Amino acid sequence: MTGPRELRRRRRVATSREQILDTAEELFGDHGYRATSLQRVAERCEFSVGALYQFFRSKEELLQAVMYRRGPALFADMRAAVAPGVGGLVAVVDAIGAFFDRYPSYGRLTIRLASPGEDTPRELSPSGEGFSGAMALFADILRDGQAAGEVRPGDPAALAEVASSLMTAYLRDREGLPAPEFREILAAAFGA
Repeated sequence: MTGPRELRRRRRVATSREQILDTAEELFGDHGYRATSLQRVAERCEFSVGALYQFFRSKEELLQAVMYRRGPALFADMRAAVAPGVGGLVAVVDAIGAFFDRYPSYGRLTIRLASPGEDTPRELSPSGEGFSGAMALFADILRDGQAAGEVRPGDPAALAEVASSLMTAYLRDREGLPAPEFREILAAAFGA
């Protein structure tokens, strides 16, 4: 049986860990992985860097923990939106956009990680989903759309890469490209 003192300690540890993850998510999202030091995360949390090392062995492990925390929920939302064809791609993009609206720092971080030039780990999901999981999901949507005659011919994996690039550009600045125009672009690019 766990005593009250141990329960209070566990709550403090859990609260501190969440504070570190929230802070790191915000800083990584706003400034990028390279530009965010563990020192900066520690200072924002009012911890020492040594205290951070009690929770995470490295900056990469901290980034992975940030991504793992929300990644499964994002994938669940994406899977729930799946439908074949271009409409399926649009539905998944809408689900991603809604998730990023709920967690804007996570959204900015995810867009950064999906963009060329970031020197961060590419595979960030403990279940192996990460970015390759998203690519596989997009390819499946396109493959199913091809089977239904709704999507242009071509290698679904290659088309998924193109779709991902378009989605990343759109999600980076949804204000700059209204949703109806983006849907038209997807329909023109991928429609049969």
